[in-house]
Amino acid sequence: MKSQMAAFAAMALFAAPVGARAVKIVEPLPAALLGADHVVKVDVTVGESARKTFDALEQKAAGKRTAANLPAADPAATRPVPDLYPTLPFAQMFPLVVDDELTQWGLTSGRNVRLAVQIDTLKTADAGMALLFGSIDQLAGLVDVYDADSGDKLGEFYVDVLNSRAGLLGLAMRGAGVREKLSAEFAKHLGEVLSGRKSKAAKPAKAS
Repeated sequence: MKSQMAAFAAMALFAAPVGARAVKIVEPLPAALLGADHVVKVDVTVGESARKTFDALEQKAAGKRTAANLPAADPAATRPVPDLYPTLPFAQMFPLVVDDELTQWGLTSGRNVRLAVQIDTLKTADAGMALLFGSIDQLAGLVDVYDADSGDKLGEFYVDVLNSRAGLLGLAMRGAGVREKLSAEFAKHLGEVLSGRKSKAAKPAKAS
């Protein structure tokens, strides 16, 4: 019994989340577009494999909005502050998170593009499993990039945000707002691909 308790104690103290992030390029973007694009619209669809978790998180967001005595979410209303993102439907929250992130990457001018994001995986860590074996938060999907004016397809890539959680410390560090954190990490990868660089601080790569 003492050895089991020691094992659990060690897990609680030292287990920390391990992030595994990946982008797979399916159809590369034109070199001239990298760092010279501006996302003006983000369309999101959710596949059936992600629907159960998605619906549960939508209900949770709606509950937060009700608890805060806020009116029904209106996409046409004044842009909400980030603190209110957890109370918004995913289809409204996600584009805002993307816009915030891409603005930090300096992607605010150039060719206007539209992103069509098809979410096929959405998972949240199970507390019981995380304590015993580890569990994951995951958001993954295919991203198609289109010229916002002509509708021409410009590129395609797959983003998979995967965060492992283990032990009490891992769950504590995970904190609240998992849906928004996953969206922010997903948006970071959008910034990497659309800018052609790995860091917000890095200079844009010159088109050949």
